[in-house]
Amino acid sequence: SKLQWSTAISMMLFAWLFAAFWSVMPLLGWGEYDYEPLRTCCTLDYSKGDRNYVTFLFALSIFNFIIPGFIMLTSYQSIHQKFKKSGHYKFNTGLPLKTLVICWGPYCLLCFYAAVENVMFISPKYRMIPAVIAKTVPTVDAFVYALGNENYRGGIWQFLTGQKIEKAEVDNKTK
Repeated sequence: SKLQWSTAISMMLFAWLFAAFWSVMPLLGWGEYDYEPLRTCCTLDYSKGDRNYVTFLFALSIFNFIIPGFIMLTSYQSIHQKFKKSGHYKFNTGLPLKTLVICWGPYCLLCFYAAVENVMFISPKYRMIPAVIAKTVPTVDAFVYALGNENYRGGIWQFLTGQKIEKAEVDNKTK
């Protein structure tokens, strides 16, 4: 079934309001922002280990990492089952979830560690690595989708080289 414009706009509005909610909470006193270790931009304040920080961190992790990860897992498993039934694998359905875990996992681990221990003994350069990796997610996701989808990959190739990729005919007949 096709996605209706009203549904798409509602989903987009929800995503923006959800992001705004979690971004504003530290400004209103739940959690706290501070400069990143190299003072290039802001992030959650790792030096705080108080109850306010810990409750914000756990709520943030559950609603922005665990639940979306579960939704991605179940959605892409459903897509994989449809691909399996049709015999047309157009996309690696496990890759988006792996990307989420690889890119956001180190940042989440650092935040969880900061909730129970002092992370100031870790060099600022090393504390900066998880934040930089997490910020690459939009770019990585764009590449994962563009290069992982057969149709887009062919279109990119045609745009760059002017040559159209001929699809190999697969004989699905059973003997």
